[in-house]
Amino acid sequence: MTIVPINDLSRWDNSERDRIDGRIQAVVKSGHFMLGSNTKELESQLSRRLDGMNVMCVGNGTDALAVSILGLGLKAGDKIATVANAGGYATGAILRLGCIPILIDVDPDTTQMAPISLSAAIVQHPDIKAVIVTHLYGLMADITAISTITKEKKILLIEDCAQAIGASTDRREAGSWGDASTFSFYPTKNLGCLGDGGAVAFRDAVHYASGRRVAQYGWSERYVISDMNGFNSRLDEIQASVLLERIQTLQSNNDKRRAIVRQYADALPASHKMIWRDDASYVGHLAIVVGPSRAHIQQVLDAHEVGHGIHYPLTDNSQPAWQEVFVDASVPNCDQLATQIVTIPCFPSMTDAEIAQVCTALAAL
Repeated sequence: MTIVPINDLSRWDNSERDRIDGRIQAVVKSGHFMLGSNTKELESQLSRRLDGMNVMCVGNGTDALAVSILGLGLKAGDKIATVANAGGYATGAILRLGCIPILIDVDPDTTQMAPISLSAAIVQHPDIKAVIVTHLYGLMADITAISTITKEKKILLIEDCAQAIGASTDRREAGSWGDASTFSFYPTKNLGCLGDGGAVAFRDAVHYASGRRVAQYGWSERYVISDMNGFNSRLDEIQASVLLERIQTLQSNNDKRRAIVRQYADALPASHKMIWRDDASYVGHLAIVVGPSRAHIQQVLDAHEVGHGIHYPLTDNSQPAWQEVFVDASVPNCDQLATQIVTIPCFPSMTDAEIAQVCTALAAL
């Protein structure tokens, strides 16, 4: 046996490599490397997927979160609710802008924001201005219930879709439910480029215009700074061209990911579970096993030469830099899951032999 990797970005289909090479060379020959036709076309394609929302591409998913917050008009001191188990990306953006993060617990069965916990937090903090809901591991949160809550309370809703592009529920894609949504095109994502990249979508054209200013130095026109929060965040034309090629196979690759996890779920004993759904609301960004003993899972995976990791080992309230921020945080489900979750291999170019090797390990748990 050889070790099955969690992911392997060196595996390329030769025809895809040739098509991407061709697109990159076309950009190089054009001499137009920023804010060109590839970026505009990518924004247009994303907008069509997102129910006509106004889309702008940015430098990475973290910038996307910051631009969404600022574009919606949120300011330092505003309270923004988010989960504690999603790697700290939303919390980091909230703190970076001087806003106040309010941690919401998750449903232990789905690992997603629990609507009942969100409602309780709003009662405790009636001045919450926005919610960032992360569709974690490629599984959509209960966005129907969450969007109903935010609309009733007149709270802004931001969807973090970094791990869930292409997922859908009720025939609406992740990212099309909120006032704004954010995406990451980091190479390991379901739609990944060959470097960093991200996008933001806004429901309202005024918010979109504000987001555009923020991500372009705060300019209202060239060299005229009208927004003091402005910084520089753009997707380059080479990365946009790569994404235009790869977005064509997003659906088929998402289907492959889900099919892999389906086999894993079938192989697992009843004492363990996968975080997934066998429908379009799950796109298999990560394959997550939950069990009573992480050490046991890791030992069995090691014995079967199966790579593994943890996404994520620390909740936001446990991060060394943020412990004073979250002295009173109570997210017991997040805390418990952080001790039980294990990430196992899941990527579209896995071989049948590799999938079988992982399944054999899971059956031995």
